[in-house]
Amino acid sequence: GNAVSRVGQLAAIDFPVQVTAWALASTLKTERFYDMTGSLTYWALILRARAFAGEDGAPLSVRQQVCSLCVLIWSFRLGSFLAVRAWKYGDSRFEKVKHKPGPFLVYWLIQGIWCLITALPVYMQLALKDDTPLRATDFIGWAGWACGFLMEVTADMQKSAWRSAGNTGFMCSGLFKYSQHPNYFGEMLLWSSLCLSSMNGLRTQWERLAAAASPTFVVCLIRFVSGVPLLRKANKKKYGSDPAYLNYVARTSLLLPWFPKQA
Repeated sequence: GNAVSRVGQLAAIDFPVQVTAWALASTLKTERFYDMTGSLTYWALILRARAFAGEDGAPLSVRQQVCSLCVLIWSFRLGSFLAVRAWKYGDSRFEKVKHKPGPFLVYWLIQGIWCLITALPVYMQLALKDDTPLRATDFIGWAGWACGFLMEVTADMQKSAWRSAGNTGFMCSGLFKYSQHPNYFGEMLLWSSLCLSSMNGLRTQWERLAAAASPTFVVCLIRFVSGVPLLRKANKKKYGSDPAYLNYVARTSLLLPWFPKQA
């Protein structure tokens, strides 16, 4: 009950932030601070959740410290990277919709849901007193988070450098030689890994089941809804008749980095 009511308190911060930012963005007809708002929301929610321990008069456990710090590091890095990119190039996702307040609001509410569900295992274990000793799955989880985070950062940096060098078209070098979407794979891996560690700090099967909603949501959304399908559709439109692109797609793993298939 305690964890549920505390996650409810976090939702009461999360959604008003999105609606306020939408009202401003809609008035200015801009999408430029969408990702920055997402990043600030994670910080607000994690810092509020960390304060729950203070209210209970207990220090944060090592697990709570590490998992919450991982979310702060990830959201600061990705939020600042996407904010700079949106500032420079705009964001094609919002080209048509930013002039329509109703549909535009839907995007902001989805961001609210994303901020709440992705880090749900971490919020939940911050909402409870965590006195479970560290286990092997904690270290496996943190190592998995580090791998996913490094993969996402490397893929973003490689793509930015490639673009800055004046390249156009699709990228098939660096990590993109081994995966069509290495940054998406990194994202899936880091949230799944954090969930693995966070679950050790939860008490009941119901709490663990609720926590499992996080990686399930991330994988389904990226793989089947807003990540891979949208990008594939855009690429098909641009390069659908280019034999080099079709060859790249045929030979390269979709998400899990692996060696290209022999032609």
